[in-house]
Amino acid sequence: MPNVLKNRYFSLRIKIIALFLSLLLPLILAGSTIYQYGYSTIRREITDSSSAQLALYAGFLSDEITRIQLSCYRLVSNTDINYLINAYPVMSDYERSQYILRTAQLLSTLQNSSQFLESAAIYIPSLNKTISVNDSEPGILFSEYFSRQGKPDAINGRLFFEQNQLCLYTHSPVRFLSENEEELFLLKVTFSGNSLSELLRNYTHFPDSRIVLSSGEGSFCLSSGPIASQEDSSKMVTASTNVENTGLVLTSHVPTHQIFGGIRNYRLFWVAYIALSALVISLFSLALQHLINRPVKYLLCAIGEIEAGHYQLTDMPITSNDEFRILYQSFHKMAHNLDNLIHQVYEQKILTQRAELKQLQSQINPHFLYNSFFNIYRLAKDEDCENIVLFSKYLGNYYQYITRNAASEVPLSSEYEHAVNYCSIQKFRFDGRLQIRLAPLPEAFRNLKVPRMIIQPVLENAFEHGLNQVPSPSLRLDIFQEGDALVVCVENNGPGLSEETLTDLRRKLEAPESTLETTALINIHRRLRMIYGKDAGLSLSQEDGSGLTVKIHIPLPHREG
Repeated sequence: MPNVLKNRYFSLRIKIIALFLSLLLPLILAGSTIYQYGYSTIRREITDSSSAQLALYAGFLSDEITRIQLSCYRLVSNTDINYLINAYPVMSDYERSQYILRTAQLLSTLQNSSQFLESAAIYIPSLNKTISVNDSEPGILFSEYFSRQGKPDAINGRLFFEQNQLCLYTHSPVRFLSENEEELFLLKVTFSGNSLSELLRNYTHFPDSRIVLSSGEGSFCLSSGPIASQEDSSKMVTASTNVENTGLVLTSHVPTHQIFGGIRNYRLFWVAYIALSALVISLFSLALQHLINRPVKYLLCAIGEIEAGHYQLTDMPITSNDEFRILYQSFHKMAHNLDNLIHQVYEQKILTQRAELKQLQSQINPHFLYNSFFNIYRLAKDEDCENIVLFSKYLGNYYQYITRNAASEVPLSSEYEHAVNYCSIQKFRFDGRLQIRLAPLPEAFRNLKVPRMIIQPVLENAFEHGLNQVPSPSLRLDIFQEGDALVVCVENNGPGLSEETLTDLRRKLEAPESTLETTALINIHRRLRMIYGKDAGLSLSQEDGSGLTVKIHIPLPHREG
């Protein structure tokens, strides 16, 4: 066998050595390529991260300016301010002072609502009057706005850049109905350059970096740090983004050596050498895994499947021509042969059991057929039509139940009703001498599935072999739960069995199935054992040598919860 392997298959050792040598040749080129790819990827990710962070800062500024704009809209719509401006000429001095004070308080609240606001003032063109937080200020504060616009702008909430300051003008909601269509008043808020610069400084994370907030046309510019007069743009990483709905641009400048300096250290030769060595070891380990560990794993999994009873193995996953392929082929063939043998034995046993079960069921036939016809004859001769109708109904129900279908299992309620119907027929036979006590069927077991024809044959055995021999026959049927089993108990007051006969009958119930001749009770016992196992079957008992008690034991299914 070793010579066959040597001639037909390559040795695993030769494969491993050849694979290791083939991996060593391209190591230098592969290492250089991987480094360049990793460096460019990290650089791109750092740049994208800086841009995303800058966009986050711009979003915060846009939200804050939008919030201030909304506050300005609410302020110019204030009832007290509009009443003051419209009714100013007819107000008393005291009333004017009170409304001016309220307006100044509202302006103070607006100014204090944001750390970025430096001042807030309202200008009334018709009165050439300015109301601010501290006191009235000259209307010249608004002159630059009018000089740039000619007339007040029709768009509320527009930002202006005056003397490198960021200002926000908001018009009154209603215009004065005059020839010049003047505004009733104009609200101006001025942003604090120091607060904005401090915010930009908080956004910088590198010593020599800076963030600049500027307008598109260049009339406004704030920086977190000084701008060098001579600066090489090629040595800076620059990212910019627009501040939405403001006309402002946020730009970051970070020196290249500060943001990318760390990753450049990977250019060192010894780090590349270590990384290359680790790569070689990893690839070599993967090769060993493929050539040795994986075939062994396949064999172990196949053995586990056999231990679990699963003999249908999948197709052989090993495609290489080596020792593992031979092992797996032999094991696969062995499992296939074992599976065929097991299936043959199992199928033979199942077929035998099914044939035997059919034979047992076919042996359960009614023994009172001739007696039934005789009863009908007797009733007809006596012209007892009422009992003929009743007896015919019971007899029809009886034959309908045993011939209507070939179902092997029925609800316990159906089996119980058939037993009651059978007892009613037997009352006619015994002509009033028979006493039958039938306990009601518990509701919990009405829908329990049981084999067909297991109660009536026991009752029939009691009538034929026990109750015929006593002058006052008595029968009792009871159904109850005992532990984890359902018990159907049939008692009669017949003469009973001798100790030898009872012992012999019990021995036949426990004897191997193939060694005894079947009777009614033995048939039921064997059917129950074949379906439910050794915990099911019949038990026999009697007291003081008279009467006989037959109990049918059926294990109950386990219920979760």
